[in-house]
Amino acid sequence: MFALSILFVAAVASALPFDQLTKTLPQDVAHIGLDEEAGEYVAYKLNGEVYGRYPVTSGAQAITKRDSTCGDLSAEQAQQMSGWNILNKYADDNWGTGSRNIVTNPSEYLDRPAQVCISDEVVQLNFDKDPVCQSHTTTTEGKLVGTDGTVAIGVNQGFTTDTSYTVSQASTLGIDSTLSVKIGIPEVADVTQSYTISTSVTNTLSSTFDVAYNDLSIVTVTMKAPEGQTCTAKAETKTCNLSANGTIRYLATGWVWFNYDSKTQGHYKWAANIDNIITNIDDRSTTSKFSGSMSADTHTAYEGVCA
Repeated sequence: MFALSILFVAAVASALPFDQLTKTLPQDVAHIGLDEEAGEYVAYKLNGEVYGRYPVTSGAQAITKRDSTCGDLSAEQAQQMSGWNILNKYADDNWGTGSRNIVTNPSEYLDRPAQVCISDEVVQLNFDKDPVCQSHTTTTEGKLVGTDGTVAIGVNQGFTTDTSYTVSQASTLGIDSTLSVKIGIPEVADVTQSYTISTSVTNTLSSTFDVAYNDLSIVTVTMKAPEGQTCTAKAETKTCNLSANGTIRYLATGWVWFNYDSKTQGHYKWAANIDNIITNIDDRSTTSKFSGSMSADTHTAYEGVCA
């Protein structure tokens, strides 16, 4: 009780916006009622016990900047979750089956977000088949850099790729949203090194996005040219094509509001926490799939020749 009193006093003093307040609440707080007459949020544990009451922030809502990997979750999309029946039954059991509206991200309380987020920190790319590669040689002439016949030749070394991928299956969550994704490219011997790159993906069927990487650097070869001879550098470049694919998981998180036409259990409006009520992430997530042909250029061996 003493700890609860301290938390209550702190909430009164700071009047935290809803999204900041919920971060201070324990895991077993599963739903919150809105006491509009008192201007308070009432937090309840899973067992129905009241955890605490907190003042609603008045005036302009202080919105926490959303991560680029997250977007708004609509009420329609929330009801597409395979675990929606769990959330809906929770509302029925706790507040009744009376006439109600399902709302997410209400305009009058923008600090109570329902979001869909890309759940994987890095989305790993998979290769379907062995790479198909071709090698070719390029020749670069040197330039005189001294009176003693010294020449310098610049040779590219490293790896580049610029690939376009197409969404072949869109997620039913986060439809049309464009979110930041980190794509992990695995190492393929003699073709590509392992690296991670950020890009933006739109969750729409047939939409495309690019994954580009460049770590080319110029290695300078300095040679002494015999009198009457021309020096060149021969460099080998291997170009490989790989069929690649990946899967992005979109995960629903945050709060869904059940707004009743008649007061139930003391309130008209109840917010249910998606994360705490639908505990299996497979029940509140769906995936999108993408594929494409990755082309990689690897600049490998070189040698200087004078003739």
